[in-house]
Amino acid sequence: MLINKQAAKFQNLLGRYKTPVLYSGGSIVKAIAQLLAGFIIAKFIAPDDLGLWTTLNLAVTYSVFLQAGLINGLNLELPAAYGRGREEDANQIAGTVQLLTIISSIAILLIGVLCFLFMPIIDPKIRFGLLGITLFIAISFYQNYLMSTFRSKNSFSNLAIIQMADGFVNLITLVLVVYYTYYGLILKSIIVILIYVLLLHIYRPIRVKLVWSKEVAFKLIKVGLPIFGLSYIVELSTTVDRLVLLKYADITSVGLYSFGFYALSTFTILSASIASYIYPQMTYRYAKDNDKIALWIYLKKITLFLFIGQLLLAIVGYYIIPFLVKVYFPTYILSISTMQILLFAGVFKGSVIGANALWSMKHWKYMVIYQVNLSVLLVALPYSAVYVFQNKIEGVAYGILLANAINLLFGLYLTYLATHEDAPAVDRLG
Repeated sequence: MLINKQAAKFQNLLGRYKTPVLYSGGSIVKAIAQLLAGFIIAKFIAPDDLGLWTTLNLAVTYSVFLQAGLINGLNLELPAAYGRGREEDANQIAGTVQLLTIISSIAILLIGVLCFLFMPIIDPKIRFGLLGITLFIAISFYQNYLMSTFRSKNSFSNLAIIQMADGFVNLITLVLVVYYTYYGLILKSIIVILIYVLLLHIYRPIRVKLVWSKEVAFKLIKVGLPIFGLSYIVELSTTVDRLVLLKYADITSVGLYSFGFYALSTFTILSASIASYIYPQMTYRYAKDNDKIALWIYLKKITLFLFIGQLLLAIVGYYIIPFLVKVYFPTYILSISTMQILLFAGVFKGSVIGANALWSMKHWKYMVIYQVNLSVLLVALPYSAVYVFQNKIEGVAYGILLANAINLLFGLYLTYLATHEDAPAVDRLG
């Protein structure tokens, strides 16, 4: 009898944590694959070419404004609709955003092709790079929509498998970089995202027709535009580090910095994947129970777990990086210290997931304060560090480290205030 009870308890535990464990595993596989791919790319791509491709990739950040906050509204309203049991409303929301996303993707694609054909760009690397980044952006718009449907419908098991497949494709397409260097990198980027989006489309959890609802569109824009506007300001500010290096150094310095940035990107990929699981869960729970204290306890545990786990990884990476770079990436030896600094910046950035609770609660005041503060930090600190440090690349890296450390503490403070505003005095100890 005791054995049966223990077995039942274990089965219960397994069922409860199967999805998050599988999804986290898929995220880790994807993050590791991307990290390995980044290093192998650096092995065959010169710093100036890597700097050029990194600079062209800034267009991915700038292009998001064309979606006008629809995806942000979808990320919030779709899981909330399911949390309230309104499946018909959820389908109408998804169908409307799907239509608008496809239209915007086609428009981007046409603009890119026309620019490629008629713009007088002499350098073929820039010309084909612009075409490649345009195709990437057009496909990524539909990817953003599909990812929102997976998160909202709790289809994380399927998404985990797709992420593992994406990691595999990311690695095998490296052969293009080996044989065709810079042009192979462009082609590889397009193939990887195209296959990933095809898999997302095939296994999409919400299958709706293309529908149009003016009311739904305006509602999503009304809800999503403030979130998007705040997020977009932050996204723009994340490009300042490379723009500062372009102004005060050169394109090669951007390439060296970009190699070092792989350290931070690894943590960002992992935390973003985990956040894509946690954020809709928080939104769903809050829409269902309206319990702020439970929300705070949940995100506090997640933050502590992520910080400790990532800190241990960063400490190990700090001592391994010099050996790996010197032996396998001698072209990027000047990036060693930058990579070590950005490892710890990644720890802080990857642990700030709890601030997503502000979005789940629609606490506009603290959302504005949080986003504006982060934007100011990401602009002011790297820019100031250029004047303080003789080594411009290291200076920018230290600026990013300090910005993310301050942001983590400030984000936790604001989230605590938001979740305890109306709580009884006895509950504030939570």
